[in-house]
Amino acid sequence: MIRWRPFIAVLALALVLVSPASAVQVTPQASPADSSVAPFLQINPLPEGDPRPDGPLSVAATTGIVADLVRQAGGQRVDVITILPANADPHDFEPSPEDVVAVEDADIVVTYGLRLDEWAEDLVANSGSDAPVSVISEGVQPLAADEDEFEAGDPHAWFDPTRVQTMVDNIAASLSEVDPDGAPTYQARAAAYKGYLTALDVAIQDRVAQIPIERRKLVTNHDALSYFAERYGFEVVGTVIPSLDTRAEASARDVAELVDVIEREGVSAIFAENTTSPNLAEELAAQAGVTVVDDLYTDSLGEPGSGADTYLGLMQTDTVLIVNALR
Repeated sequence: MIRWRPFIAVLALALVLVSPASAVQVTPQASPADSSVAPFLQINPLPEGDPRPDGPLSVAATTGIVADLVRQAGGQRVDVITILPANADPHDFEPSPEDVVAVEDADIVVTYGLRLDEWAEDLVANSGSDAPVSVISEGVQPLAADEDEFEAGDPHAWFDPTRVQTMVDNIAASLSEVDPDGAPTYQARAAAYKGYLTALDVAIQDRVAQIPIERRKLVTNHDALSYFAERYGFEVVGTVIPSLDTRAEASARDVAELVDVIEREGVSAIFAENTTSPNLAEELAAQAGVTVVDDLYTDSLGEPGSGADTYLGLMQTDTVLIVNALR
C-alpha cells in the first residue's frame, strides 16, 4: 500500500488453475553430475494489457529485486529506474546525485522496507519529490531478528516465494492507486506472476529433495538465508559475518568458533555472495578443509545475462548452486 510521505507431473497439475497466458513449463532435472546453473522453469510471457495513453509511469525502485517485481506487475505501463546497481550491497549503498534526480522525476517510488533500503528515506527527502512511496514488504510476516538494527525482523524475505506473493499484491495495489485505468492490467499480471511463484516454490522443493537431510546445512557470508532455510528444510549453522548486515565484522574468535562448527556439523561448503568479498570465506574454508561456492546471489540481482538478473532467475540460480554443492 502507498505511504503518503518431474516434479513435472505434479507441477503440471498444480498449474491447471493458472491461465494459459501464465503457464509454466519445467525442464527435466539435471543429473547429479550436471553442474549447470541453467534455469529449471520455462515461463511464458505475462498478459501484456493495454499501454498507457500518456506514456508509461515513471517508477523509481530502490533495488534490483524490487525493480524486477514492479516490471512483472506493471508491464508496458511502467518505466522502471533501478537505484541500486547490479551486484551492489543495499546495506551500505550511498545514492548519487543522479539518483536524486531519478526520484525527483518519478511518478511513484517503490521501496523494500524492513530497513534494507532505509537510505531511500533521505533520498526521497533530498529530491523534494511529492511522489507516493510504496513499501512492498508491508504485510509480509518477517522472521524475528535478535539485532537491534533489525527490530522489525529479518529483511531477506524474498528467499521465500510465498512471501513475495504479498509483495507483488502490494505493488499491483500501489500502481493501481497512481494509475486507476491500469488496475485491470496490474491485477492480471500480478495474478499470473503469483502463479509463477507457486511453480517456483514447488520446483525448489523438488530440487532440494536431492540433498540428503543430514547435508542440508548452510554457512554463508552473512545471515541472508534464514527464510530459504525455513521454507525448504535447511539449517543455517553459521555465517562468516555474524549479522544480517554485511557491514558487521567477524572477530578472530568468531572465525575460530565457526571453523569448529563447520567441522563438528560436517558442513561441506561455504557460500559466498555477489555483494560481498569472498576473501574471508575462502580463508575460513581453507582452515576448515571445505569448498567455497563464491557466486551465490543474495541481496542484489546479477548483471544482465548472469542468469540471476531477475528474481526468478536469482532463486533458480541459487537453488542449483546450493543443491550441486550439498548433494
